[in-house]
Amino acid sequence: MNHHWEQKPRGSVEESDNAITIQLAELEETNRRLKYDLIRQQETISQYAHSIRELEIRNLEIAASRDRALVESQEWGQVESVLRQKTEALARSNKDLEQFASLAAHDLQEPLHSIQVFLDLLRIKHGSSLNEQGHGYLDRVTRAASRLQQLIEGLLLYSRIDAPRSKGAALSLEQIVQDILSDLGAIIDEKQAEIHVGSLPMIHGDLLHIRQLLQNLIGNALKFHKPGVAPILCITGMMIQERRQTGSGKSGNLCQIEIQDQGLGIPTEYLDKIFGMFTRLHRKDEYDGTGIGLAVCLRIAEKCGGAISVRSTIGEGSTFTVTLPA
Repeated sequence: MNHHWEQKPRGSVEESDNAITIQLAELEETNRRLKYDLIRQQETISQYAHSIRELEIRNLEIAASRDRALVESQEWGQVESVLRQKTEALARSNKDLEQFASLAAHDLQEPLHSIQVFLDLLRIKHGSSLNEQGHGYLDRVTRAASRLQQLIEGLLLYSRIDAPRSKGAALSLEQIVQDILSDLGAIIDEKQAEIHVGSLPMIHGDLLHIRQLLQNLIGNALKFHKPGVAPILCITGMMIQERRQTGSGKSGNLCQIEIQDQGLGIPTEYLDKIFGMFTRLHRKDEYDGTGIGLAVCLRIAEKCGGAISVRSTIGEGSTFTVTLPA
């Protein structure tokens, strides 16, 4: 018996192969351009971060100059004049820092938004024609763009901590912690975390700053847990009488807050470094983040006239201690 097989015209098959080859080439070129754009954005962020650090150094120099003026001046009239000038210069520098950060964030977010929109269009219009490698390209670029967005937002938050705010109000730390745990409810449920909250006192301060500080610390404790082991956190607080904190605040009643976890722990050689900008102890593919969170915590604590420290043991967990004026 003779079998007759249908065969597509060779020209049609070649045209189809050529079309696929062209689409893959276009996708690879697009991916190359996107990677190049992301690298440029990351270089720009590094430049902005360097400029922010320079402005901070300038702030410290002005503040130090102001303090020297107070000590060296003999007559109150001269002291008052010098102090006013230095304070005004410090305020202008802080304002310059905030304006610079706002402009930087805007300048960076606009092209980043275009990249994200373009990625969405590629996924929608050409997603069905992409092979596994093509989808891998898109996923990697999308994750890189997301990390860049987090960096921009983190830098903006860090630079705005010193912006003038209200004098503060009476705050319930217990309520603030409960609100944070409610916001993190999905993560807590996903990780099956066990969280113990002790009695927490009232303090006087800025709600947004205190909330950001505690949320960063609680979020880190939930993130850096042992693989396959549910996080266990213990949050406690107590009043300390007549002790002087290491920050710039006045001596008096202080509140000491401790956030203890049973997670990975921190190597001893990094205990003094983890509060620096862009400091990371783990690879990006292991734990997400920008390396800015603890730097924000330190800046807020010092801004409030308090301090923050950590003690840790590898494999047993860490305890972050925050001291704030009550």
